[in-house]
Amino acid sequence: MRTHLTARRAAVALAAAVALTVPLAACGTSSGAEPGGTSQLELWTFLDPASDDARGKALKQVVEGFNASQDDVEVTVRSINYAQIDAEVIRATSSGQGPDILNVYSTQLATHVDAGTLQPLADVAGADLDTLKDDSIFPFDGVTFDGEVMSVPWEVRAWMLWYRQDLLDQIGASLPTTSAELVDVAARLVAETDVTTGLAIGFSDQGLGADFVEKFIPFTWANGGEVLDGAGEPVFADDAGVAALGMMADLHDAGAFGDEALSMTADDVVQGVAAGTIAMAIEGTQRVGAARAGDGIGDNLQVAPAPFDASGPLPTAVAGQTMGIGANSADPEGAWKFIEYYTSVESATAFAEAGVLPSRSSVYDTDAFSALGNADELRGWREYIAEHGRAEVTSTRFNELSSALVSAGQKAVFQGEDPLAALTAAASAYGG
Repeated sequence: MRTHLTARRAAVALAAAVALTVPLAACGTSSGAEPGGTSQLELWTFLDPASDDARGKALKQVVEGFNASQDDVEVTVRSINYAQIDAEVIRATSSGQGPDILNVYSTQLATHVDAGTLQPLADVAGADLDTLKDDSIFPFDGVTFDGEVMSVPWEVRAWMLWYRQDLLDQIGASLPTTSAELVDVAARLVAETDVTTGLAIGFSDQGLGADFVEKFIPFTWANGGEVLDGAGEPVFADDAGVAALGMMADLHDAGAFGDEALSMTADDVVQGVAAGTIAMAIEGTQRVGAARAGDGIGDNLQVAPAPFDASGPLPTAVAGQTMGIGANSADPEGAWKFIEYYTSVESATAFAEAGVLPSRSSVYDTDAFSALGNADELRGWREYIAEHGRAEVTSTRFNELSSALVSAGQKAVFQGEDPLAALTAAASAYGG
């Protein structure tokens, strides 16, 4: 069971730095029941129901389905960029204007709990919460703080190797099975095809520095290390952390990626794959569909466990999106109705069709899921998580951790600084 870590200063600093993107629906927070008897609720999420993204379309389908099924509750959506939503929610909640329903990424959940943006779910959810817990492949320990379940997982994700099978065929290469082979093939893809990047890793500190951190963590684990200890203190400045940066430096030195990576975010990497300028990446399963939608990409983009050595592939962090009730919600019961609908087998199947791994185990056994064209692929991803997955690193100061690690990566890989010195400085910056 998780414990509630205190880092209020991090939440305040996060809120102070916020800049909100354009909302797509109603603004403000819950108005409760209107004179006509309808409770108007607002969902804040990173997904955009007005976009062409497959996940955005699934969100639109689910919200419209819920509203059509209700006589006394209506939900509208406010879409906020994933790098800004957490800070905006904290700021808005502190002034009593937070959302009724809130989508929270699992690595940011501790920060939200510490900032008081969520209501505990037990009182309003009752026994339904136990049903969801028993059916979840996402450990509920990750959403439990001081004995209270604060949000419900609705998707699970892993980080796997994306690769262009057509480009591997073009250079006569097989799928890499070790990190050394990965370096060689990635360099060849740049030298022998028209792509600009053989394997992309984004080193930008924008977008929460997510792309770099999402690689550094499993690289460190694979080399026998940890990022934080049980008390939340940094322990990455060791041989394993040095080896993780060494793997990235090998890719850079071989020409798999160049200095363009310094300005790349996770969004840039996905867009590069979709545009055909990036041949391989280690990215989240939840965005494969978006990359395949690129012109001429489609099924040429394949997914496999990222290679490490003869003993097996890289471990993957297991994280996901969760849904909770905002602290300022005037209608928690109505909000829970929506969360129940959002996490239902039917809604999960709609998101699965968009390439999202459902968090509910029962979804995978339904006829509707089996009928999906991507059912076998999703089941394969689930098996990889079961065999090689580890809970994602979490902290109430995750943004500070990301910033410190990205700085170390930039210095070691691009500026030639001693990697142990760079990591030691990062650990000091975060630990201080």
